[in-house]
Amino acid sequence: MDYEISMPQFSDTMERGKIVRWLKKEGDMVEKGEVIAEIEAEKAVMELQSFKRGVLKRILVKEGEEVPVGKPIALLELGEVREVKPPPPKPKEELKPQPLPKPEVKVERVGLPPGFASPYARILAKDYGLNLEELQREERLPSPTHARDVEELLLERQFTPKALELLKEYEIDLREILEEFPSQKVDEDMLLAFVEKRGIPKRLPISQVQKTLIANLSKSFPLPHYHIYEVFDLSLVPWDKDFTLTHWLIKVVGDAMQHFERLRAVYREDHYLVFPDSNVGIAMAVGEELYNPVIKGVNKKSLKEIREEVRSLRKKAEEGRLSLDDMQGGTLTISNLGMFGIRSFDAILPYGHVCIIAVGMQEEDGKTHITFTFDHRVVNGLHGALFVKHLKEKVLDREYIKFLKRSTHV
Repeated sequence: MDYEISMPQFSDTMERGKIVRWLKKEGDMVEKGEVIAEIEAEKAVMELQSFKRGVLKRILVKEGEEVPVGKPIALLELGEVREVKPPPPKPKEELKPQPLPKPEVKVERVGLPPGFASPYARILAKDYGLNLEELQREERLPSPTHARDVEELLLERQFTPKALELLKEYEIDLREILEEFPSQKVDEDMLLAFVEKRGIPKRLPISQVQKTLIANLSKSFPLPHYHIYEVFDLSLVPWDKDFTLTHWLIKVVGDAMQHFERLRAVYREDHYLVFPDSNVGIAMAVGEELYNPVIKGVNKKSLKEIREEVRSLRKKAEEGRLSLDDMQGGTLTISNLGMFGIRSFDAILPYGHVCIIAVGMQEEDGKTHITFTFDHRVVNGLHGALFVKHLKEKVLDREYIKFLKRSTHV
């Protein structure tokens, strides 16, 4: 009996997943609960466990391929697997049975007309002086010949191997470049010169991480939201290279969230889910990718613990080891572009969060422009205004700041 293993849905927002690596190959025995594959989704890599015991009969989705949730990715043959013992060796004197003569089977082949090809393939061949019949006899073209076969032959004939690889990176009309170099073998330098001359754009592939980000932001943007723009006095916050402004803000914001349960809530159709602890996300850029890992229970952690956890999450992001648990559970995110000299900016709500705080550059007098974006379904204008007012007072509370500073020396 065959059992279908489908692409699982690891989270409510997951729609597609990519097979990163199969840990079992076809024919391998799989135990119940054993990890059989690694799957990338929601900017994290998760382990797929088997819910059944059996033999991995067939892998339906190859490594690197992305499929929707629920689509079959492998077949597992269920049932008891018995150990098959090899037969004892035959004695030397045993006579081998003679095989029965096989009846001769004549296979009648149906030949295709010489030069048989699709209409467009014929046009291409004529335009570029190709003799279809001769190329088919030499088995350089299949019969029947299609346009794609002719184009591939032209590519091999007209381009060096390096130029062929480079050609995949650009949206180039084959006819245009063959007209530009009708009787020359196109090398890498010639192709680059052609690209520059024509102003041809280069393809930039979108990573799975970026696809997930785009999908989630597309869901977030239509939600009813609003902004609050304020200038904060952060002159009392003693941040430095060891304990950055982001570390301090994670802690201050996390403590403030304990007084506003709507900032710890997520929206459902007929109710809110309120988390007991303050779970704060951090917008974190690693190379070309953007992640939003979550520091959980910020209200119970010291600045030193927060700093170490931020460093750990960044390292995991750099190594591609962020788990789904690292990415889930947040209700508020902090995005700090002030370190790049940005005075102020708006930020889009991460999907499922009720607030994002966009932190601008700190001026010499400590003044900092901060933009708050709220999900109006959860945090109305009054809630948002009171939360911002509370934060402004909190960063000017000398005793509170001194108390937090002492935790940096623990």
